[in-house]
Amino acid sequence: MLKAHKTAIARIFSDLIMADRIVDTGEMECWQRLCAKYGIDREAQTEARMLPFADAVTAICDADVRGLKDDLLGDCRSMTVSDGFCAHSEALIMSALMLALDPDCSFEADVISIRKADFNIDIATALYIESYYDSGVNEAILGAYRTIFKEMQLAGLHFVYLPSIIDHYRRTDRSLFRRILQFLAPSMSETGLDNTCRALLCMKTDVFCKDLLCNKCGITDLRDTYPALLIKIGNSFVGESPYANYLRIKVDADILRTVQDFVDMFCGMLSSDVYVVSSSEERDNQFHFHGFYKQLLDIFLIRRNIRSSIVIDPFKEEIFFPEIDARASGLHRRERALYALLLCQGPEGLDFSAPGNASGLSGYNRRMERIQKRYAEIYGMLGGDPASAPDLTDPQIRRPIVACLRRSLKSLPALYNPDDYNVTKNSGGVFSVHIEPSLVYVVELGGDEPVPLAASELYRRWEQV
Repeated sequence: MLKAHKTAIARIFSDLIMADRIVDTGEMECWQRLCAKYGIDREAQTEARMLPFADAVTAICDADVRGLKDDLLGDCRSMTVSDGFCAHSEALIMSALMLALDPDCSFEADVISIRKADFNIDIATALYIESYYDSGVNEAILGAYRTIFKEMQLAGLHFVYLPSIIDHYRRTDRSLFRRILQFLAPSMSETGLDNTCRALLCMKTDVFCKDLLCNKCGITDLRDTYPALLIKIGNSFVGESPYANYLRIKVDADILRTVQDFVDMFCGMLSSDVYVVSSSEERDNQFHFHGFYKQLLDIFLIRRNIRSSIVIDPFKEEIFFPEIDARASGLHRRERALYALLLCQGPEGLDFSAPGNASGLSGYNRRMERIQKRYAEIYGMLGGDPASAPDLTDPQIRRPIVACLRRSLKSLPALYNPDDYNVTKNSGGVFSVHIEPSLVYVVELGGDEPVPLAASELYRRWEQV
């Protein structure tokens, strides 16, 4: 057995002992026997404190040591009842170990450890997640939602299905919902409240996973997740940093059967038939603000690590970032026009590099002429005189414009990957903005809502030059 395996085993046993937040004589006696059995010395115990629980489980899953997984599972079962009682919190961790380590298990499951500072919900919460919308699974959940919810509730688990929460928000009087958001975030502007309210009411499970859990919260393990139940099984420390541990169980259109099988297995480990069951549910004109519900609202109301869209308003001469409730400040028309031009250019960017020889001069001149015409066209749409647009082909004029634009964009708060929103210059001398075109919108004259850049009059006029 490798030293890494001993360290992983020490971590697993440690989390089992601490699951119910009580350390007793029976557990210490069992711990001493298991340390002797697996050769876990003081060094392995110390290193185990720096290893996330999920990494420990993965190390054992990947171990090519005959009989190790079966032995470990048996010893973990002994550990959970060494004090004569298997608590609810211990059964959660034990369920994760059984599903991850048992090769004959009918579930496809794994364990994930996440820094609590990034994402933290109540223990025993079961959240449905998916990276891409799966109609079969979602239809199955909608058809059996009450049954799934009650099955989990009676096992002391709380099932969270985001669309049901959003439906509750939609059914609430809009002015009341807005007043609640304003109470929770009094510093947010009226426009920011409108955008937050609109974004919340349009939120879908796949968007929540990709844009919020992955991009905003930094949980990269869920970037390409299959439809699954993400169950909070406990908390632990890695060094001095608090982590939350989750069990992820793959589900399909037969999700009700999966839930029933899991609940049967989970309840079969509990030493008592009596345990606390929460009956708290949101009702009309009433909102929960704890656990996942608080986490969801905090993600929208706390302006941090947000993947915002960009809205160009030619008539107000503004560049607005609605999801962070901010505008690009300190800019003149010349900088706004350049930013709009770069967004229209997309990955192609703007190449101002002069040729190294005379043969490329004619092509360079044609490229500069087209860049300047496109810039002048957008400059005119922002209220200026196209004929008096600054000459971007002149480096002495262009450099201060680029510098001013970069300073303004660098000062924007709360953006996820802020460099994607700023002007960059690659090794070939090409200037560009690396934001997805799908995040760029333009306000049209007389329009109720901004339209995608590619469908806007600004883009059409840029394209025609």
